[in-house]
Amino acid sequence: MPEPEDAGCDQCRCWQMLDVTNAGAGGCWMWQMLELADATCGGCWSWRMLDVADAGAGRCWSRWSLDMADAGASDAGARWLGPSGWARRAGSEQHSQARAPGQHRSPEPAGRAQHGEGSAGTTPGPGVTAGSRRWDPCPTSPRAGTAPWGPQQRRCRGHRGPLCRCSGCHWHPLSGAASPLCSAGDSAVGARVPAGSGDLPVARQRFASVPRYVETLVVADESMARFHGAGLTRYLLTVMAAAAKAFRHASLANPMELLVTRLVVLGEGTPGPPVTSNAAQMLRNFCEWQKDLNDPDEDSPQHFDTAILFTRQDLCGAATCNTLGMADVGTVCNPTRSCSIVEDDGLQSAFTAAHELGHVFNMLHDDSKPCEELNRRSGASRHMMAPVMSSVDPEETWSPCSARFITDFLDNGHGHCLLDKPLEWLRLPSALPGSVYDADRQCQLTFGSESRHCPGPQPPCTSLWCTGHANGRSMCQTKHFPWADGTPCGSGKTCRNGLCVGHGDMKAFDTPVDGAWGPWGPWGECSRSCGGGVRFSRRECVKPAPRNGGKYCEGKRTQFRSCNVDACPALTFREQQCAAYNYRSDLFKGFPAPMDWVPRYSGVAEKDQCKLTCQSEALGYYHVLEPRVVDGTPCSPESTSVCVQGRCIPAGCDRVIGSKKKFDKCMKCGGDGSSCTKIYGSFAKARYGYNDVVTIPAGATHILIRQISAAGSGGDDVFLALRRPDGTSLLNGNYVLVPSETDVKLAGGATLRYSGATKTMEMLTGRGPLREPLVLQALVVNEQRPPRLKYSFFVPQAKKRPSAAWEKQKAEILEILRSRRRSK
Repeated sequence: MPEPEDAGCDQCRCWQMLDVTNAGAGGCWMWQMLELADATCGGCWSWRMLDVADAGAGRCWSRWSLDMADAGASDAGARWLGPSGWARRAGSEQHSQARAPGQHRSPEPAGRAQHGEGSAGTTPGPGVTAGSRRWDPCPTSPRAGTAPWGPQQRRCRGHRGPLCRCSGCHWHPLSGAASPLCSAGDSAVGARVPAGSGDLPVARQRFASVPRYVETLVVADESMARFHGAGLTRYLLTVMAAAAKAFRHASLANPMELLVTRLVVLGEGTPGPPVTSNAAQMLRNFCEWQKDLNDPDEDSPQHFDTAILFTRQDLCGAATCNTLGMADVGTVCNPTRSCSIVEDDGLQSAFTAAHELGHVFNMLHDDSKPCEELNRRSGASRHMMAPVMSSVDPEETWSPCSARFITDFLDNGHGHCLLDKPLEWLRLPSALPGSVYDADRQCQLTFGSESRHCPGPQPPCTSLWCTGHANGRSMCQTKHFPWADGTPCGSGKTCRNGLCVGHGDMKAFDTPVDGAWGPWGPWGECSRSCGGGVRFSRRECVKPAPRNGGKYCEGKRTQFRSCNVDACPALTFREQQCAAYNYRSDLFKGFPAPMDWVPRYSGVAEKDQCKLTCQSEALGYYHVLEPRVVDGTPCSPESTSVCVQGRCIPAGCDRVIGSKKKFDKCMKCGGDGSSCTKIYGSFAKARYGYNDVVTIPAGATHILIRQISAAGSGGDDVFLALRRPDGTSLLNGNYVLVPSETDVKLAGGATLRYSGATKTMEMLTGRGPLREPLVLQALVVNEQRPPRLKYSFFVPQAKKRPSAAWEKQKAEILEILRSRRRSK
């Protein structure tokens, strides 16, 4: 896709809107973005948009991008505008994994990012003092002789693809997504699922635990081939086996198989992606390169779902070279974006690979704002998505936040490409890595060929210490990862999960235990107090939980049912949710504060019906205020289906999920259509101005009005219009036309959908019932071309008045009955 031209440093902007129409002199610009940031004059742009069409310069740009581009040659970081409009400095916003401690790189000066600005830096983690085994676990205060560390410097893993770079996002942790509404105060670290990730799975796979197979392309560049030599293939498969083991852990809460379907080693003369130390550019190069290897046919052995590049190239971010990996967020089924890069750092590169794949599956760092509540009990320090690279808790490899985000991601249909099991894949080694690579070799893979295992007072199998040199002195150093499983640690003993275990105790680590579902939990609270809400019940795979590579439970894990189905008074539920944002001046910096948010239905794609899209009645623009409406909200005025966890679920007209009851043409729930009559007609008079066509009475249902443009007219000369009986215009009045699709709001919450005056077939439709009478008009601007207008609607049948004969007969019967009572 074409890159936008650099408009210069004075063009830095931060857009915080989903849709703005600018009818400027150059034409109409349609911005549908989350954020646009222009980096420094080095020519690096960072786009956060869904779609951009620029009609002003005669150029059309269309990109789906969740990444924040690295600032290129500039190590100072990207310039961007915060919500207040003032230029700030921020570090590169990649989803990256930082270099492990022990590399003896100088800490980076603070000031690159303000506290809470969402900088996911790429600075070193805990350091090792040369010549000793003392180490600092990410100090919060400056060390002697160094520049001070800012609060963000402790984040030793960065991340790529934030939802927005402006401070403070309105997050919804349980949804796995966030609203693009930004304000000052909180960090903004997260991701949004791209539209390009493909079709949704069938309904039966929602809220269910189903097997997923991640077909993976593994690529090693020339630097890997030089370093590992003939042992490269075995080494890569060993690393991927450890990563696959992590994805089989019960804490992921999903049955996931990481399968290597292709392995490519790039040697001298073998074309590969352009190599650069700039991590963001390297990722872009690899993503561009790998897509040509991918067969789009999912049944082809040349097809893969994601690609990983391993390199010995020292990867650098915008300001430091401590990056160990990088990936885009939530892109697993997007063939152009489902890719990641890993700087080989020894056997612990398996954790880097799993971490970056976690980002591809839409996971955030465990210390990000959406994860705070979810991880409150377990913390954020020793899980796979921890911001600081350190040892991973073998009992809980993935945090509750990671499990929730990947589950929501898959339940919302973004893992459709993972449902097919490949016919062939490479067999991963079953031998434990420590049985192949002893402690000395593990040190060499991490710190270089001269390094050896450094015995010490610490218990075996905990942190692996290795020899090294700094400032001409011998020293011991560590990256705080345990010895690899299978490493000999004593007579008849080997390492398992950081423990030195005797052969007699191996059964507890080697015997696979398949998981089984626990009982269904209690029904939760109803999402609504009236109008048809939803309540949930869930079960977990804990009776027992799978262990040692055993199978995770399959089947339905969430069930839901309707509740509080009685009708609500006053505003509709969606209207209430939109109105909650009235007078919110913090939503749009530089724009007036809308005080009249109302639901927007027209122009909203069917897949987006369960987002809270609201429009300002006075200002005209509309915006996605929440990524999900509250459970139980109707999907649209024309539908009885309701939104559940961001998906439109079929429901009956009785507001019960799964019910088959439907409205008849008279809008009677479960009716047979006998209580109303169809009224229809046409209009073909050619008289200039507004012509009354028909009065549609209150109570009318299923309104359908069509005006077809004359063939070959070169433009329409007749337009639909609508007014109240008192003359108040509702649509296209005073010779002012509405060109595009819009909703016509009526009394009592009724809505008519108008196609727009520019359509060849102009239409006005609505389900009703109307709460007030309406006068349909035809606006004729050229009497040479008469209207071709047709209309139809249903009205309630009038009660039949009794005939005179029946009235006479009834009177006679009553008189007979009265006379009988008197005779008694």
